[in-house]
Amino acid sequence: MNDKKRILVAPLNWGLGHATRCIPIIRFFQKQNAEVFLASDGRAYHLLLQEFPDLPIFQLPAYNITYRTSNMMWNMAFQFPKMFRAIAKEKKAIAKIVEDEKIDIVISDNRFGCFSKKTYNVFMTHQINLPIPMPVAKQLGNWVNWNQISNFDECWIPDFKDEPNLSGNLSHGKNVAQQIKNVKYIGALSRMQNKPTKQKRKAIIILSGPEPQRTYLEKKILEQALESPYHFLIVKGQTERKEHFFFSKNIEVVSFLTSDELNTAIAESEIVISRSGYTTLMDLVFLGKKAILIPTPGQTEQEYLAKHFYEQKIFFTSSQKNFNLEEALRLVERFTGFDDSIFKNNTFEKNVIALLEK
Repeated sequence: MNDKKRILVAPLNWGLGHATRCIPIIRFFQKQNAEVFLASDGRAYHLLLQEFPDLPIFQLPAYNITYRTSNMMWNMAFQFPKMFRAIAKEKKAIAKIVEDEKIDIVISDNRFGCFSKKTYNVFMTHQINLPIPMPVAKQLGNWVNWNQISNFDECWIPDFKDEPNLSGNLSHGKNVAQQIKNVKYIGALSRMQNKPTKQKRKAIIILSGPEPQRTYLEKKILEQALESPYHFLIVKGQTERKEHFFFSKNIEVVSFLTSDELNTAIAESEIVISRSGYTTLMDLVFLGKKAILIPTPGQTEQEYLAKHFYEQKIFFTSSQKNFNLEEALRLVERFTGFDDSIFKNNTFEKNVIALLEK
């Protein structure tokens, strides 16, 4: 490469998964001597700020998605106007960043407004086929999704094209090739590293996702963990706070851990209890961990993924409403976890190099 490319990486702030799966891509860009700029909002912004304190970072307009009901379709339908207003503001913010910083390439992780006619644009997602239960609504939702992705030059899917793969129907099937141009399956992404270490506790509980469901799950697990003889670490997923304390003798609580700290904490834990967000699943697969998955109520993508892995006897799954800690810790032993050798087929580094050579 003769020229040092200037790259803007902009993940969606919807849980922390979009930001965390961008971390290995950002690190690799840095290894390739690219100049990296970051942009997001909310907890994703704070996470990137802590992971990459030396990189310039910009605040983007917030989507502010909330979950008022347990019906995902209605939640999103009511908020479409708000989302499209945020996307319009996002486009203006990106235009200014591109102009001021002379950006060459924009990597957008599920932010529809993060592209520019002056740059080469990549959209990263694991949801090409939206898991919407009603056929008419599904057709409409997918049309909007595909139409927005068409604004980008490439679409990166952080998964494998063939079996075995991690996203199932979300990113596979005839619709992908028919509706999305220039799709590239770049392999699964994980910010984690394998760290041989002694186990210190029964389970680590990693909380994430939108409120109020994050808090509901935290309270439910705390109440049950107090009655358990095992030791637990609860990571609250609140990047804007700096708390670390013992709730009781067997329950350690921390507001947030950096990637390296979380990596170590997971390695020290026998079992992981978490949401079934796609990025979390990629990390679990990479580390070869047994897991108890609790999908966010009404978030159909997480519900699909949890069911998908439960039916394959890979990860145990429970609904938030019926979650029983003691029972889950017993039943999880019947599940195998995922073969982490799948990561040997990763191609994201090749795609990054090819992108930088454009």
